Order: sequence, then C-alpha cells, then structure tokens
Amino acid sequence: MKYMVNPRTGRNIQRGLLYTILVIVCFVFIFPFLWMIFSSLKLNKDVLALPIHFFPRVWNWKSYYNVFFKFPDFNFPRYILNSFIVTFFAVLLCLFFSATSGYGFAKYKFRGNNILFTIILSTIMISFSVIIVPLFILIRKLGMQNSYAGLIIPESLTAFGVFMMRQFFYSIPDDVIESARIDGANEYLIFSSISIPMAKTALLALLIFHAQWVWNLLIWPLIVISTPEMRTLPQGIALFKGGYNTPYPEQLAVSVIACLPLLILYMFLSKYFVQGITMTGLKG
Repeated sequence: MKYMVNPRTGRNIQRGLLYTILVIVCFVFIFPFLWMIFSSLKLNKDVLALPIHFFPRVWNWKSYYNVFFKFPDFNFPRYILNSFIVTFFAVLLCLFFSATSGYGFAKYKFRGNNILFTIILSTIMISFSVIIVPLFILIRKLGMQNSYAGLIIPESLTAFGVFMMRQFFYSIPDDVIESARIDGANEYLIFSSISIPMAKTALLALLIFHAQWVWNLLIWPLIVISTPEMRTLPQGIALFKGGYNTPYPEQLAVSVIACLPLLILYMFLSKYFVQGITMTGLKG
C-alpha cells in the first residue's frame, strides 16, 4: 500500500532540514568567537584550566580595563589609531586606483589592453610572502621604513580590486557613455558623474574586502615597523605579553576589540556587499 506525501509537508521537511544545516554551520563559525568573548572574561588561571568551562567561573570584567591601563609598554589606544589611519588611507587609495584602472581596461580600447590586464591579474597567484624581501628593500631605500607611508603605499592597490572594478564597468552599457559624449560631457565628467555613481555597490563591496585585509595585516607591519609607537593593532596583539606570563584574558579582550570595527562596518554595508559581489562576479 502506497502512501501519498502531502507536497506542503514535503516542503516543510525540506525547509526544516535546510534550517537545521544553516544553524549547525552558523554555530561552527560563531563558536570560536563566543569562546574568545567568554574567555576574555575569565581569570587568567581559568582560561587553560582543566576541565574546560565554557562560561567563566568568576566574571572578570577588568581584563578590558587592564588592556588600556595596566600595561604601559603596550599603548593599545595608539595601536588602534595607527590601524585606523593605515586602513582608511590604504582603502581610499585602493578604491581610487582600482576604479580608474578598472574603468580604463573596461571602456578604452588600446593596443595591449588584454595582455596588460592578464599580467596584472596573474599577480594574484603570487603569494605576498614571496615579494616581502624586495618590497622591504624598496621601502627602506625610499626612506619609508617606520612610517605610515611604508604601511599604506604597498597596500594601496590590489589586482583583485582592478579585476573587480573592471568586471563591473563592463556591465555598464557603452550607449550610456556614448550618449554623454554626444551631449558634450568630457571623459572626466563621464567617469565621475556617471560611471562612479553607478559603481557604488561594487566600490562598497571592495571597501569591505580591502578594509578587512589591511586591518588584519600582520606580516608586513612586523617587518617594516620596529618602533613601538608605529605598531598596528594586530602587531601589538602578536607581541603582547606580560613580564612573567601571558595575560590571556587581556590578550583575548583586545582581540575582541579588534573585531568590532570590521563587524560594525559589515553590519552597515552588508546589503551593498552582497549586491556588489553579485554584480561583479557573474558578469564579464
């Protein structure tokens, strides 16, 4: 005897399974962050204690205060300011250079266009660790070691940003640009008043990508910066330790603080991030 399954019941089962999988995946991604937050509120002896306790036995709220006032050798307010300065200007320059070069590759036909773009795109395959030594030698000879310029300029342009903006500008109809030229608009006006406003979503998506990359960058600041006052926040966290032991709650507390700016940025720009990826990743 065969039983007929109600189509509505089948859809509810599928939806329930989908939600269950999504909840499990979300938990897998969120669990390390929850562990970091609760561990930052533990006493130092309880962080690595056995048996493991997920929630603090004693809630230690002083760890966040200690980060800023108890360790005079680590000026975390200055490190946070340095990270904000470096991230702001590196992202600003990246948006400008990526937009201009991406627009040029997409809308101007010149000899060697495809070859030059292929060369730029191929640099994505080169690991950053491979070019660290020659990049450091160049920065040192230019006198930019231990400076904001030494941190900002190497991160002011990425091949991924050029590729992303080129893909978006390809989606803008050439008829729109030709109509503006016929109406007497010059190339600068077409780019700034027509193309850039249409590329808002792509620029905001690139902003999120590059901001998280520059904000979390560790290897390059460790190499090019040697004075404590020029350290960035990830560099300060990596070097953070006490006189005789590692203050794990304070180290985790400052790690939580380091996550907040990117989390807030994504919360405000998340819809543009999804739109930008959709519009640039699926069109060529």
